[in-house]
Amino acid sequence: MTRTRTVTVDGLTFSEDGWTSPDGYTLWLDDIPGWKDGPAVHRERAARMNAHGEFSERGWRDARLVTIQGDATCPSEEVTALAEQQLAAVLADGLAGVLEVTDTATVPMSCGTYLFSEPKIGYKNDTTLTYQIQFICPKPRKYGAPVNAVTGVSTAGGGLEYPLGDPLDYGAAGNPGTVTLVNTGTADTAPAFTVSAGTTDMPFGFSITHVQSGNRLVYSDPVLLGQTVRLDTSDGSVLLEGYADRSAKLTVREWTRLARNTSGTWLFEATGSTGAQMIAEVRPAWW
Repeated sequence: MTRTRTVTVDGLTFSEDGWTSPDGYTLWLDDIPGWKDGPAVHRERAARMNAHGEFSERGWRDARLVTIQGDATCPSEEVTALAEQQLAAVLADGLAGVLEVTDTATVPMSCGTYLFSEPKIGYKNDTTLTYQIQFICPKPRKYGAPVNAVTGVSTAGGGLEYPLGDPLDYGAAGNPGTVTLVNTGTADTAPAFTVSAGTTDMPFGFSITHVQSGNRLVYSDPVLLGQTVRLDTSDGSVLLEGYADRSAKLTVREWTRLARNTSGTWLFEATGSTGAQMIAEVRPAWW
């Protein structure tokens, strides 16, 4: 099987196998410089006074620059003109888009992106265009599809019922209140948690503990029946019903990212509630 890569951005698809638009032109992808490469590194540099070398400083990854380039073949000059116009308009409003790359040799990945420089459109002949479009991804990690797991609140199990009968009755099973997720990528990633009150209120809020490190997130405000609270490690946000900022109610904020190629387990607890639920989500990440 021949390896094939495809890029989708702003409604257009660029493929090594060719993608034909509803308007009749076909976009062929030649290469994606900057996608398979790791992003550049920046660090503060300071020379040692009266000594060899310089001080060691941590490096940080720069934004990712990605270029897509190839040809557009068209059945007529009129369609060629239309292809030229649409290629020149990719993310032209300056707003954010998503660069999605599928590769038959690996999993689909994506990055948030902006247009970085002017699209370059050329002609091979009257019905064949060449294009080169450069994008900047401010957050350089490439992300796979979200992976999630659900748990109810941690509850104790039952015990043997007396007098003993046949068969033995061990009572209701407990719930450990834990979820485990795996980051299969080569870069660390930020988990997010969506907590809902379920069928009863959470009168005292809730806590989420990263089992491996012991780091905790403690939300110290009631969550009423039907409400949801989302905590996002990537930006430290705490939102009630998707829009109301409740970060002041997060009284313990020991945010923990999930390291590359590893698993993490989180414990969900909510004193005074038995119907609460937590959805934990991560997107595996790659450099």
